[in-house]
Amino acid sequence: MTLQPLHDNPDLVVDKAMAIVERHEISRASNDAPESGVSSSIERQRTGSTSRSGRLFPASLIPGQAKRGVFRPALKRLLPGHALRTKKASAVRGKTERPPGSSDSSNGHQGTPKSSRLGTLQLGKYAHEDEMPVWLIKLLEKKGAVRASGVIPALKHLLELSAPTEYAYLCHPDALHVAKVRREGGFCGYRNIQVLAAHIIGTQTEGWKQFGDDIPSIFEIQNLIETAWDRGYNVRGRIETGGIKGTRKYIGTPEAQALFSSMGFPCSVQAFRTSNEQSANAAGRLLQAIEDYFQQGAADCLTHKVRSTQLPPIYLQRPSHSVTIVGMEKLKDGHVQLLVFDPEFQSSEAVTSLATKATRRRQAKINRLLEPYRRSDTHLERFKEFEVLYLTKKEA
Repeated sequence: MTLQPLHDNPDLVVDKAMAIVERHEISRASNDAPESGVSSSIERQRTGSTSRSGRLFPASLIPGQAKRGVFRPALKRLLPGHALRTKKASAVRGKTERPPGSSDSSNGHQGTPKSSRLGTLQLGKYAHEDEMPVWLIKLLEKKGAVRASGVIPALKHLLELSAPTEYAYLCHPDALHVAKVRREGGFCGYRNIQVLAAHIIGTQTEGWKQFGDDIPSIFEIQNLIETAWDRGYNVRGRIETGGIKGTRKYIGTPEAQALFSSMGFPCSVQAFRTSNEQSANAAGRLLQAIEDYFQQGAADCLTHKVRSTQLPPIYLQRPSHSVTIVGMEKLKDGHVQLLVFDPEFQSSEAVTSLATKATRRRQAKINRLLEPYRRSDTHLERFKEFEVLYLTKKEA
């Protein structure tokens, strides 16, 4: 795939510390310097979630990791290899810290704070690998991805039949669900980028031919992100990751933003964080922002139970995982749910087939088919911060 950029202006994309935080600002981020305290700690989160078995289940059902034991510093020094690990860690920090007075070319500001390379907490257990194993390269080249089309019309049919549903919004009906192949590991961020790329290609958005006739592979996405860094888009990502080409390091919203912006596809980032200064928590403000987003595309069908739009899907990042938002649902009991494509769920094609056989009398079956796509407000309240990326229209 040959990259043919539409422009070479790095100033069109903001640095990761400049994420929009007000829910009404669903528009292109400006290049002005951020106000103090605006940056979100989720900027340092990357995405990746793996299951220990081949069982297919939604991310909401993935059990949490067991807490690690805590050792006192004095006891740590007695552990085998402690001195060697400490020496290696110091060497890595020494090599990756920014020199004093260095600046980030993505925003042009001088004297930015030092930024060191991230570790396994943010980039996954392969944070320091130079190259993924050959067997995985062959797997990704052979299998590609698990794809399912026609999912949005199937969800619309199920939501129309769902008794607990008061109303719902859905994104563009041609949205493609792209899921991970078995054993691939933590490439969730890449799969969500592929969903957005599929929308750009399917709707023939201006500049879509840069992708060719098919969505970019994981390896092509890595090349596109590296190219974006070369051209000055969110270049801090390269410092923090040490480069991602040919590796299994997690990526997140900053990398997605760099990719789309460098190719000339306008996008904006909106961050939500729970704080003492705001009455509503991050999950509540996220849900309100998503409803505001879909309302703007459903002005002619606000009286319908299921309100279809032509809007692009949305990239959603929460700590350690990412999904693609394809709609939202308001229940009659007052609760609100996101409707998402989760890269962990690989059975959308089966759901699409079964949805045609669903009837209003079989509510239990309808709920089972909708469950993998629903993320309830209760589930979302478990997390203190989120970040979303919207594909936006070019300014006239």
